[in-house]
Amino acid sequence: MRIGKILFILSCILIYSIHISANAKAFVEYSSPKSSLESAIVKELKSDDSVSAVINLINHSFNLPQKLKFTFGGDDGPLYDSTNNEIIIPYFFIEEVKQRFTKAKYSETGVNEKQATMDSLMHIMFHEFAHALIFMYEIPVLGKEEDAADGLASVLLIEFFDGGQEIALSAADLFYLESEDRTELDEQDFWGEHSLDLQRYYSTLCHVYGSDPDKYKAILEQDYFSEYRAIYVYRNMTIS
Repeated sequence: MRIGKILFILSCILIYSIHISANAKAFVEYSSPKSSLESAIVKELKSDDSVSAVINLINHSFNLPQKLKFTFGGDDGPLYDSTNNEIIIPYFFIEEVKQRFTKAKYSETGVNEKQATMDSLMHIMFHEFAHALIFMYEIPVLGKEEDAADGLASVLLIEFFDGGQEIALSAADLFYLESEDRTELDEQDFWGEHSLDLQRYYSTLCHVYGSDPDKYKAILEQDYFSEYRAIYVYRNMTIS
């Protein structure tokens, strides 16, 4: 079932708030900030709808077998800790993402660095959530689990959020910017659990294009990938 707008999702949350409070499984905790910068990040996270929109969608659309905590803060991550069933996203990582967009002055969607950061954070939250789903339900994955997590994150954004394609494009921008960190590749880049950042960038573009080939025909026209690849995407990745 397609939910067209974030506002619609939020209005449903208000209507069914009593039901949700009794049955919600996913929740957020903010670690105590250790600096003025971290305090500013916490304030920004709490004042923006992005984090709550992700949590609310999870609690509305997924019947989780156990509670899942999203922790902002910590010294490592982003990651999913299966021992504690906890997703950890450090404050320093969020700042690094924002600085990438600020320094690059680049966004496929034309949004500012703050919005691009929050868009990317939504993708990251859904990516780690995918790892949690795979673990909790023991879902078999063909190929790399990281690729499957990327794919699910993109699909959830595109399918359930108004402007979800644009949110996914911000995440693609982040992959592209991260790819610029490496001018040379060595063996560990190829045996790692993640695909190359540039591959993740193109895969995300494929999901966006496949969701609406007419609207996003510019992705093909700008030679992001070949017409042959576009036909494959259209046949196999269009979301209905």
